[in-house]
Amino acid sequence: MTDIANRGSLPATGAYVLRAGEGLSHLVAGQVIRTLAGVEQTAGGFGAVVAECPLDRSPIPMHWHEREHDTWLVTRGRLQVWADDQSRVLAPGDFAYVPPRVTHSYRSVAPRTQFFGIVAPGGWEQFFVDAGEVWGMTGLPADGYPFDFSRMGPAMGKHRIMRVDNPVYVDATLIGAKDQHLTENQSAYFLEAGFGTRHVLLGHLSTAVLTLAQTDDLVDMRVIEGGRDAVMPTLRHVQTHVLLYVLDGLIAVTIDGEEHRLTAGDAANIPAGTGYATRIVSGTARWLATSSGGNGAALWSVVGTATPAFSFPLDGDFDADTVRLSAVRDIDVTIG
Repeated sequence: MTDIANRGSLPATGAYVLRAGEGLSHLVAGQVIRTLAGVEQTAGGFGAVVAECPLDRSPIPMHWHEREHDTWLVTRGRLQVWADDQSRVLAPGDFAYVPPRVTHSYRSVAPRTQFFGIVAPGGWEQFFVDAGEVWGMTGLPADGYPFDFSRMGPAMGKHRIMRVDNPVYVDATLIGAKDQHLTENQSAYFLEAGFGTRHVLLGHLSTAVLTLAQTDDLVDMRVIEGGRDAVMPTLRHVQTHVLLYVLDGLIAVTIDGEEHRLTAGDAANIPAGTGYATRIVSGTARWLATSSGGNGAALWSVVGTATPAFSFPLDGDFDADTVRLSAVRDIDVTIG
């Protein structure tokens, strides 16, 4: 497996690494959307994108999807998100989720906003290809750059984007105490940075921001972080597909025996059946681990130790963690 550049396509099968700024890049109504993985690359599980947005004069049209689950995790700037009759302005690290049939919209409220998002199940990411134009530049277009909207309507129809007539865009309320836990049912929610369901394992802190319980067993998303030299042993899943997206720091990711050093904005696509291990090289590091197709991500909550803390241990009981790993059952994972 080797790194790939932005060559106009992604491998249909197999593991691959994308460096920051790489991926399929399209300009859609002033926003630059980079597709990191799609339906072919994730065995239908999800599409993963990074969006770069200018300061928006108005929100994107209010709409809903018949079957897709939609997410936003802000990595730069400020993003206002609407979900039904609620709205929040998300800062870096904040997260939002909407299930199918929930009306939603968003707009950037900073000069340059970036977010990582997935849509599950996969396939909807093709909308950006159908509605946009290939974008080969680094960064955003200049103000006033012309965009051909003639493809937008057909693309919305093809991908079953249900536009809302006479939408109401409510004012945002401050993100806070009511946005510090996941919902117990499949409903929209906002999540303040650092909050979620937390477990520690082998010197790492896993914060679940989205689980199979919220997404009808479709997808799981966790923020993983730790300190220098924290190591996860080689994991392999029979059914679970994994995509890693680095938020900050430097990590060594070994995929089928080949090491790649990933930093902020880099991504690794890891199909089921592929062995992978991680080691933190910098003082600290954080990355998103998104998975689908199986329950492999449950490793963190089944083997890890629940914690109320917003920190990761620098010297945990690694022997006990290793014993629990070796005894794990009913989880789609093998160790080593």
